[in-house]
Amino acid sequence: MSRYLPTPPPNPPMEAVPFWDWCRKRELRFQQCSNCGRCRHHPAPYCRFCTSDQCQWVPAPEEAELFSYTVIHNAVSEALKAYVPYNIAVVAFPSLGVRLISNVIDLEPSELRIGMPLRLTWQECDDGTPLPLFLGKNG
Repeated sequence: MSRYLPTPPPNPPMEAVPFWDWCRKRELRFQQCSNCGRCRHHPAPYCRFCTSDQCQWVPAPEEAELFSYTVIHNAVSEALKAYVPYNIAVVAFPSLGVRLISNVIDLEPSELRIGMPLRLTWQECDDGTPLPLFLGKNG
């Protein structure tokens, strides 16, 4: 399979560096507050629920579901022109209460359905950074 989108992620803020460090190990993890136990994404220095600055990184399940999506038909740059149409998906992890912006890489836009089961996969950017992407559960 060719790369879904070739662009590596931008330089992350300091709080997100551990997220990308885990991704380099092909482990999808989210911050979990050590005080109230709630998970959060995007990484942040403080829990938005209880303001604690203590957290741990917990593994995400490989199973998720499609919360929402949009299909891009007009490339915003020349670098993406060859990839349209492509989707931008909001992937939910109900057991953790978090969502992640990603892509479903093995389905046509017409096959995407809100609530459909998804499975985590990894694909390397041009710079070698592994990205968490998703397959339809039968993929």
